[in-house]
Amino acid sequence: MTPVKETLDESSPSTPNIPDKVTLGEYIFLRIAQANPKLRSIFGIPGDFNVDLLEHLYSPVILNKEIKFVGLCNELNGAYSVDGYSRAIGGLSVLITTFGVGELSAVNGIAGSFAEFSPVLHIVGTTSTKQRAETEVKNHHHLVQSKNSLKSPSHDVYKSMIKDLSVVQESLDVDLNDNLDKIDKVLTTILQESRPGYLFIPCDITNTIVSTERLLHTPLVIEEPWSTKSVEVLEDVVDEILNKFYNSKQPSLLSDCLTTRFNFQDKLDRLVAKLPSNFVKLFSTNMARNIDETLPNYIGLYFGRGSSSNEVRDELELHSDFVINLGYFNAETTTGGYSADFTNIKDYFEIHPDYVKINNKIIHINDFTTGQRLFSMGQLIEELTVRLDLSKIVHGKANNIKNKFYPDVMYKDDGNNEFIPQTKLIDYLNENMQPDDLLIMDTMSFCFALPDIKLPSGAQLLTQNFYGSIGYALPSTFGATVAINDLGSSRRIILIEGDGAAQMTIQELSSFIKYKEFLKNMPKIFLINNDGYTIERMIKGPTRSYNDINGAWDWTQLLSVFGDPQHKSHTSVLLRNVAEFDQYFAKHSLGGTNSKLEFIELIMGKYDAPMRFSKLFTALFNFQSLLQVILLLICTCTYVHATAPAILDNRKTGILGAFWKFARVGERLSPWVAIGCFIMAFNTLRA
Repeated sequence: MTPVKETLDESSPSTPNIPDKVTLGEYIFLRIAQANPKLRSIFGIPGDFNVDLLEHLYSPVILNKEIKFVGLCNELNGAYSVDGYSRAIGGLSVLITTFGVGELSAVNGIAGSFAEFSPVLHIVGTTSTKQRAETEVKNHHHLVQSKNSLKSPSHDVYKSMIKDLSVVQESLDVDLNDNLDKIDKVLTTILQESRPGYLFIPCDITNTIVSTERLLHTPLVIEEPWSTKSVEVLEDVVDEILNKFYNSKQPSLLSDCLTTRFNFQDKLDRLVAKLPSNFVKLFSTNMARNIDETLPNYIGLYFGRGSSSNEVRDELELHSDFVINLGYFNAETTTGGYSADFTNIKDYFEIHPDYVKINNKIIHINDFTTGQRLFSMGQLIEELTVRLDLSKIVHGKANNIKNKFYPDVMYKDDGNNEFIPQTKLIDYLNENMQPDDLLIMDTMSFCFALPDIKLPSGAQLLTQNFYGSIGYALPSTFGATVAINDLGSSRRIILIEGDGAAQMTIQELSSFIKYKEFLKNMPKIFLINNDGYTIERMIKGPTRSYNDINGAWDWTQLLSVFGDPQHKSHTSVLLRNVAEFDQYFAKHSLGGTNSKLEFIELIMGKYDAPMRFSKLFTALFNFQSLLQVILLLICTCTYVHATAPAILDNRKTGILGAFWKFARVGERLSPWVAIGCFIMAFNTLRA
């Protein structure tokens, strides 16, 4: 079967109203609207070098597209916001900043979007074409000087910084036709790679008049035209996968996060729906959560030693003879620190946007010299779905569904009423999350509770667990909230935020109040106040001052300070202990109205963490302690044998013989033992 080439659907009731000619600024926004027809918001911060471009957002041609400008408190928050918008809306998002000071402030957020595969367009307003052509030494504001005081500064000095943090970078100039090609190249590359791209626009060219013929007659082509090789390779891969699947006895499908990050969730859902629910076991990774966890054949989360349970891990590693890993994301955070083990699986298929791995054979899909793919991961999933013939399954009547994971009740009442344990929040989410909820979580200790939280049907998880820039989630929630409202959706938005992370980007909380008029669906924010960086305390320096923050913030008053003193658009509450938690939620349902932002501050233990996190680092510390005990035994036994050898020489066998053996180890490796003692002492002093 020959696959069908797909292009973007750019149908819109306002398309016929586009005039024959528009300004370049208008053209850019119209082309963006075609790249993501769902987009209704463009984020940014004004500056000297981008205000001329921003003006075109207010022209009747663009207003007719119902596209609005959303201003942020700073550029870093802006980058986080567009990442959240992109993931929530399932497509391209746009950030506009100014030359130098603005674009550089956003780089950390753009790097996160690159690391986590989010299709973000970063438009930077730059110095004018005339300024760029100057031969005299003129140092313009926002542009750092050359190291040589007698040499002109490079106007592309910042551009070189983001080469490896984005998939495409183009600078517009005075060549109109070339500019239109560059705009299309940036948009298509961003969507093909699901990663950020840059468009640098000199401040003096946005009023240039261009033809709209391309807008009306040349659609953006995201997937490359089919070649004979494309069809042949795709058919061979699908044939091999299906033939192995038809003859398998215990097949499993593991869905990782790139399936969703490349916007193929619908195709994944159709494939999963066609698989026999008695025969094919379903798993997702902790960063994906893109399989309906209410399905009868959903087993649980698999990511090596971090899996939902040992039984879930064994079901994939030891009781599967066929595994297809869709959307594989190579990272320690989605493989349990690279503890995922597929060595016992007879037939293992790894599907990545750039390659297909069939056991030990790798088929390259992406030609990095040309940037062209033979086919997309979505086309492969679609072909599998279309060509899957259930009648060819040899062992399809077998019931393989065993050891499904069901979360336990985590909270145990030990009489402590000084704070709210994190287990209390785990249980609450398991009991009160609803279908289609959007759950957003910052990087913090509570992230380790995710495997113990079962998501309802249609629920989506939005985190940045791999890149892990704390503070990401609050502005990302703002961007996601804008996206949900742009879609006209009533899905509930829930943010779990840590106090340390929130202090990084708290300004953006004010944007919920600033844009309250069009944000009819507001989030519910749980602020975990545990007086600092608990996740770091568990790793190192539990009492060190570097893990402390200013814990005296009056969190529940912030939204009043930020412009809502009458509480017309929000509610805030402080819950200090289990009794207050139970009393509050006995009267207030999490499923209530979304018309107001709900801010719920939870006082939690300074050293309290989810069980999985505690177990991981308790095991690590116990191992370190064991090494210290062994080292001390070697030193002690070596000293005793040197001063009174008969004590140990007469006891070389039996249990006491172990001490003689420790002495021999110390005598033979005394320089290394000495070095080990020095390192242990230094480490102890630093702890």
